[in-house]
Amino acid sequence: MSNRRRANQDEEILHVAEMYYFEQMTHAAIAQRLSMSRWTVGRILEEARRTGMVKITIDHPLARHHRLETKLVDTFGLQSAVVVPVQASDELTVELVARMAAQRLSEWRPPPQVVAVSWGRTTAHVAQHLGSGWNPDVVVAQANGGVAVTRNDLVGRSVVRMAELGPGRSLTLQAPTIVESADLGDMLREDVSVSRPLEAARKADLVVYSPGAVSTDSILVTAGHVTAEGIEKLRSKGARADVMSHYVDVHGHVVDEELDSRTISVDLDCVKVRDGEGHSLPCARTVLAIASGAEKAEALGTALRGGLCTDVVVDANVAERAFQ
Repeated sequence: MSNRRRANQDEEILHVAEMYYFEQMTHAAIAQRLSMSRWTVGRILEEARRTGMVKITIDHPLARHHRLETKLVDTFGLQSAVVVPVQASDELTVELVARMAAQRLSEWRPPPQVVAVSWGRTTAHVAQHLGSGWNPDVVVAQANGGVAVTRNDLVGRSVVRMAELGPGRSLTLQAPTIVESADLGDMLREDVSVSRPLEAARKADLVVYSPGAVSTDSILVTAGHVTAEGIEKLRSKGARADVMSHYVDVHGHVVDEELDSRTISVDLDCVKVRDGEGHSLPCARTVLAIASGAEKAEALGTALRGGLCTDVVVDANVAERAFQ
């Protein structure tokens, strides 16, 4: 194509784009003025967007970061990614992430019949944002033991609320997440109040969790399940994330088998969707990881590299740092 012809074509595209976007003329009005078909107008506008002559920007504090979403999906082989902008405070950012995660759960198709939920502050926020009727007849199973064993704690409330809003039914796990001995762990796993929700979680269509940081600020430390010294020991062994109370390294492998034998949680294999080389494993379930806050970046990156999720809902800061 000659330079003159190219210039004429660009001028036509620019003219049509200005009429459509600046003068807000319809396809039909533009077609009539320029003596062309509406189909041609549509084709020219598509060309304007394709070549970058027209760039559409959504400027709003709640607008999603589609570039980061695409990069996450392409880099880590995810099914989907939702990345929201960082807000004016950590609290507002967590709320936005939780709201988008709740929306994602409500829109899942086909709706999951069984949802396994790992407790935590983030998933508790998600439960608060689910709407009534989000998934009728859903079964919500607690995927790991809690920091307390009562129905009224953070864990029980989250699981029960998600089920009630379904409306569906809940299977709460009446045991602490880490016990004193492997023998006690084995005994508890045989109890129906523990085995029933764990078995449901193993068979869940969808697993929801928030990867936890391996730090002395974690809820497992504040609850007394792991000491500050224990955290340092775990980090020295390579632990970079707490995934449903399992401490794992960047490859998604448990770093302390003795501690893991005392952990009341669904098996890590239930969320392992890719091997160490990034190849997909024959896993029929969807695994949604939710993360907000800079302190969660290392944990999310570990979950991504370790093949421990298929989908994510995160804030932009966490998403950017996850690539580091």
